[in-house]
Amino acid sequence: MARAKLTALAVERAQKSGKSVLLSDGEGLYLRKQTRDGASWTLRYRFAGKEHWLTLGNYPDMSLALARIEARQARVLLDRQQNPLSVRRAAMEDERQKGSFKALCEDWYRAEVQARGLKHPGVPRRYLDKYLVPKLGRLTARDITPADVARVLDDLKGRAPTAANDLLRFTRRIFAFGVRRRIVPSNPAADFSPRLDAGGTERPRSRALGAEELTRLFEKMRKTPNFGEDSLLAIKLLLALCVRKGELLGARWAEFDLDGKTTAGAVWHLPASRTKTGEGLNIPLAPAVIEWLRALRGLAAGSEFVFPKRRRDPRERVPHMGIDTLNVALNRVAHELPHFTLHDLRRTARTHLAALGVRREVAERCLGHKLRGVEGTYDRHDYFRERRAALESWAALLLSIERGDRKVAPLRPRRSAER
Repeated sequence: MARAKLTALAVERAQKSGKSVLLSDGEGLYLRKQTRDGASWTLRYRFAGKEHWLTLGNYPDMSLALARIEARQARVLLDRQQNPLSVRRAAMEDERQKGSFKALCEDWYRAEVQARGLKHPGVPRRYLDKYLVPKLGRLTARDITPADVARVLDDLKGRAPTAANDLLRFTRRIFAFGVRRRIVPSNPAADFSPRLDAGGTERPRSRALGAEELTRLFEKMRKTPNFGEDSLLAIKLLLALCVRKGELLGARWAEFDLDGKTTAGAVWHLPASRTKTGEGLNIPLAPAVIEWLRALRGLAAGSEFVFPKRRRDPRERVPHMGIDTLNVALNRVAHELPHFTLHDLRRTARTHLAALGVRREVAERCLGHKLRGVEGTYDRHDYFRERRAALESWAALLLSIERGDRKVAPLRPRRSAER
């Protein structure tokens, strides 16, 4: 048997390069990279005297080994005098004719999410891939009953009530889309309510971790054998930078100036495309934060992302650490603290900023919040210097909390953070 021309390492290096590539694995299988971020497996073959290029899947979602299997199956069809591209198109048409719920979900996603350019398309994508398609995808859309919808919601609402409410919201929209397109006769989720059928009426959360709780959390994270160094640093950065989980996990090294090459000093240029408010934010970096980021750069091993994807997960559509990866890691930590979520770390940071004496408008801008009402309309100051002083004080307090130094008095903001 002829030795394969590609290796997993060569494929990974080609994906990380910024160049267009066309690498052959032999027998018509190629890794084809035409854009900076996208790479795909393609089978080149001839059928009925014409050349065809059949896309088998995207890398890294499809590994080299799996691409070879897919290519081999396509060659079997060629041996049977069948065009693999025609067979695929026929299968897709058959699925559409059957009206599967999976096909309805994909049609809705293309028309209502991608075509409209929604700001965070990954959110509905996660609910499709994690809950709806695995549970209901094989069913015919018009045959799905309220009992089927209730079964999916019941499986989730006990452990993740907020997610159950979001799932109900997306399910309603998908079936409403199907009704408008005459794909389904009615919406089986139309009569459901969050209060009665999903996670219940959502109330604002109030959980914030105190200094002693944070000390215990840091200690238990360090002692958990399978809690990685990158996860520990991610928790620290979420606290110190006051950002949302998705904003941090999607960060690229190109967004950071760790050396302070401008008069602004070390800063993270968080782009508007990845913020909830739709406005870019320059986040000043405290010395401790710079040290943590430099440690992460070593762990990233040349990746463009601060938190690279750890392993292949067919359900994930992001090229960096999965949005649920940090939750799973934290769930393995036996900290024995009252329940909290990763989003509660933002509230924790805001609470400690207030305890440090940071002014309200400065603390709100540290969290990337817009100022409300008339104040927000007329006050366009970004409070950058004030935020730097506040975040440096908060990072210093975090270091003392991590050490368990109960004798350290709460730090006061620098004079530059005062009027």
